[in-house]
Amino acid sequence: MSQNSEALYQKEFEVRWSDCDANNHMRHSAYADFCAHTRLGFMNQIGMNDKWLKEQRLGPVLFKEETEYFRELFMGEKVVVTLEPGEPTGSKKSIQVINTIYRENGELAAVHKAVFGWFDSEKRKVVELPSMIRQVCLLDFIPSTPENN
Repeated sequence: MSQNSEALYQKEFEVRWSDCDANNHMRHSAYADFCAHTRLGFMNQIGMNDKWLKEQRLGPVLFKEETEYFRELFMGEKVVVTLEPGEPTGSKKSIQVINTIYRENGELAAVHKAVFGWFDSEKRKVVELPSMIRQVCLLDFIPSTPENN
């Protein structure tokens, strides 16, 4: 399978019966599910596990996601989902990541873009990105402007 050398993380999945629709291919929402699971795997890898999130009173919050489909995926097929940094959002409170989904034979199946941030469960508001994610995703510098706050 093709792998992106700039990927921060990758995860392998097998398309299950429950991931498919009446057309016998993977349903659109399963693509998003695989990508969300990959993002959570990445967070766990860098230490943003369930315990850390509870201690910090933080949780990821999704603002926007979109998927562009290129090839069908079928039950039993193995796929690799990568996670890469996306375009800067211009805000200290959000980040874009790109998940790329590859078929078993290495063909590009889909590209999924997600913009998300972190929600403080005590303050009940979106807060600045944790330093851990800024460092890992190479976001150490975001110009400070009134719109960023």
